[in-house]
Amino acid sequence: MGRLAAKRTLITGAGSGIGRGAAVRFAAEGASVMCADRDPAGAETTVRMIEKEGGTAAACRVDVTVEEDAERMVAETVAAFGGLDALYANAGVSGVGTGADTTLDDWQRVIAVNLTGVFLSDKYVLRHLLVQGTGGSVVNQASVGGLVGVPGIAPYAAAKAGVIGLTRQLAVEYASASIRVNAVCPGTVPTALVVGTYTERNGPLADDWQADRARDYPLGRLGTEDDIAYAALYLASDESTWVTGQVWAVDGGITAA
Repeated sequence: MGRLAAKRTLITGAGSGIGRGAAVRFAAEGASVMCADRDPAGAETTVRMIEKEGGTAAACRVDVTVEEDAERMVAETVAAFGGLDALYANAGVSGVGTGADTTLDDWQRVIAVNLTGVFLSDKYVLRHLLVQGTGGSVVNQASVGGLVGVPGIAPYAAAKAGVIGLTRQLAVEYASASIRVNAVCPGTVPTALVVGTYTERNGPLADDWQADRARDYPLGRLGTEDDIAYAALYLASDESTWVTGQVWAVDGGITAA
């Protein structure tokens, strides 16, 4: 029996990066996984990866900033698997800029995906879990950028700090229904999204930029998709039934340093 055996799960942003890594890991631990992404081809690729290893998965196209999409995404998950036990609200975009130079359009775009998208995903999952009546787990993707100041990512940091506040609020509001809500705050994981952010902030990256960045981390390396997936896996599983309202930095020690 896997750590998520018989769990029906939904992961947003599952078409690539950390979301794909988590989807594959959840399925390997016995979960049925709805792979939701605005890129349907990416979501379908993740499904094929899971099915190749004998897992159960389905794909759903979603724009998490659109309320009707979020509602439909949850309905499709319930229809596919007969219910829903856990959400990993992972979908996000990069967001560079300082307080003085970020345009309003850029600000609103980043807030829409990284904060409002999490809120809408949570909202419709919570509605289902309340009706289902069996409790459940919501895992929200925040960032170390929401915990400490990082120059040059003002809209991203604001959105992720908002996710942290939302997580704590929802944890308190829904604990009586045995619904747990927690947040994961990754450090640097060199996904395509992160590499794009670094490039946008710093210009063309040197070949050894990852090794250079790794020296900032007490554990001496950058993170991997599995590092984050295992944290989300624990929070989605029954191993964490007395854990809610927590903000978990999975960051190689950088926020401590």
